[in-house]
Amino acid sequence: MREFNFKLSTLNLVHISCIQLGIAIIISLFFQFLIPFSWQPLDTFLHGVKYHGDPGVNIIIFTISQWYFSLSIAWLFYRKNPYLNNFLIYSIVPLGIIVVYEFTILFLYHDYIHIIPLIVDINLIWKDRETLLKGFAPYMIALNSIWLLTVYYFDLAYYNEDLLIFVRNLIIYIVLWITLALSFKSKRNLDKKNDV
Repeated sequence: MREFNFKLSTLNLVHISCIQLGIAIIISLFFQFLIPFSWQPLDTFLHGVKYHGDPGVNIIIFTISQWYFSLSIAWLFYRKNPYLNNFLIYSIVPLGIIVVYEFTILFLYHDYIHIIPLIVDINLIWKDRETLLKGFAPYMIALNSIWLLTVYYFDLAYYNEDLLIFVRNLIIYIVLWITLALSFKSKRNLDKKNDV
């Protein structure tokens, strides 16, 4: 893994981002088409064993949690990508809320879909904070918000949730995302070999 990481670091950020996105796409496609729906720990815990395409279940490839998870795995291959890092860091808000709920109310401790990206987020704040920038905030907050609203509106994911609760949660997310963004630096000097 370290050798692969070194080889990636010789590429520019656009190429690195495309490779990481490709890895995430493959993982997400596996979870949508090859891995049983029962591998979604929270859904299985709350609703029992379901199958892809059952009425009322999320289409996995449209859930933002699946993409946070897939991109967190892709992050392992190169950890200094500010584009990926600035997308992933905003997952700390919804996933942090979900994991606290799972641990304290549901006593569900094995939800790897939500826990792994949260571990990556903690690592980003702890070790790779220099890659997190305020300038990315408007784009990432808009992307996350539009994603959630779109999949809800088109009944692709999260649509079992009451609209008022969904909107309330989104407003909470946006406030916390803005607060989080204020803790980041304004500028960063990109390493010239990785400059876009």
